[in-house]
Amino acid sequence: MKHILETFKKHHVFLIYKISKRILTLLRVFFILKINPRSRTKCTLGANSRILGIQNITIAGNFSLGDHFWLEAISEYRDQIFEPHIEIGDNFSASDFVHLACVNKISIGRNVLLGSKVHITDHSHGVYSGEAHSSPHIAPIERPLSSPGHVIIEDNVWIGDNVTILPNTSIGSGSIIGANSVVSKNIPKNVIAVGVPAKPIKRWDDIQKEWTAILI
Repeated sequence: MKHILETFKKHHVFLIYKISKRILTLLRVFFILKINPRSRTKCTLGANSRILGIQNITIAGNFSLGDHFWLEAISEYRDQIFEPHIEIGDNFSASDFVHLACVNKISIGRNVLLGSKVHITDHSHGVYSGEAHSSPHIAPIERPLSSPGHVIIEDNVWIGDNVTILPNTSIGSGSIIGANSVVSKNIPKNVIAVGVPAKPIKRWDDIQKEWTAILI
C-alpha cells in the first residue's frame, strides 16, 4: 500500500492530466455532436483516443470506443483539399487500436461491432491504376492521397480482429468478416467471409435458421 501511495504521489499530476484530457475529449465529442451528457445516450471513449476533423463526422449515439481509437476525416493533405464525411450509426462498438481514415466517405450502419486492430480506409498514398501512376521513386508520404470510392458497412455487421477494409468496398447487412481478413471487394449481406482477399464461405439460411456452407 505504501508503495502504491508513493507511486501515486510521484505521478499524480500526470494521472490528472491524462484523466482530464479524456474528459475534455469526450465533452468535445458531446458538444460537436450535440449529445446531451444528461441524456440516456451511452458513450465511452478509451484512453489515448484521437478524433480529428470532427466537424466532418456524424455519430448517431450510443457508441463505445476502445483504447487508442483513431478516427480521422482528412480535409487537407499537403496541397490537396478534400471534403470527407464519416457517418456512424447507433450502437457502434470498437475495440482497441482501431483506425478509420477518410478523405471521401465512410458510412457505417447501426449495431456494428469492430474487433481490435481493425483498419478501415477509403484512400491510399499514391495512384496505382488508371492514369498518372505514382512513381516508386517518390517517398510514399509525398505521394498524393487518392480515393477510388466509398466504404459502406451496413447494419449488424461484425468485423473480427486484425481486419483491413480497403477503399471502394461494401459489406452487406448481417455479415461477419473473420479475423485477419482483407476486404478488397464487395461482400453480400448475411454471409461469413474470411481470407485474403475475403471471400464468403457461409450464408445464412432464413428457412433452415442456420449458416450453410457455400459450395465453390
